[in-house]
Amino acid sequence: MSKTANDSTLAFSVTDATPTVKFIASLSDGRTVIQDNRQKQRHAWARLAEWLKGNTRITISGVRLQGPNGVDLKMPPNQKGYFFGQKQHAVWGGLQYNYVGIGYYDGQTINVAWYRQPKFDHSFTEERTVANAGFFLIQNP
Repeated sequence: MSKTANDSTLAFSVTDATPTVKFIASLSDGRTVIQDNRQKQRHAWARLAEWLKGNTRITISGVRLQGPNGVDLKMPPNQKGYFFGQKQHAVWGGLQYNYVGIGYYDGQTINVAWYRQPKFDHSFTEERTVANAGFFLIQNP
């Protein structure tokens, strides 16, 4: 595993900026990218997408979501792409919840599972198209 263009834009190990709930992306060159929350920088998923554009021989071979209390959710390996995102769900005058979503693109549909943070005590699934996945989807070439 050799250094590639713009390696400093990503975290390849746990750092002080690694959140409790995080994505972990396995790359085709054998390295692993671990989400970090860097001050005044784009989200780690957006930085990974940009990094892959500059390193076109490397793809994402797998993604998983780690959370509190040993939560480790793995997506199927070697898919056409992977999805990671966050969203809020609120009821007018009621409670507000934050969800983290992880999924995979099989070439036709993006299958996403959303988990309520911080305890992962509620989840739901949805299917998305490439058109409505936006920058949450990183496609492998």
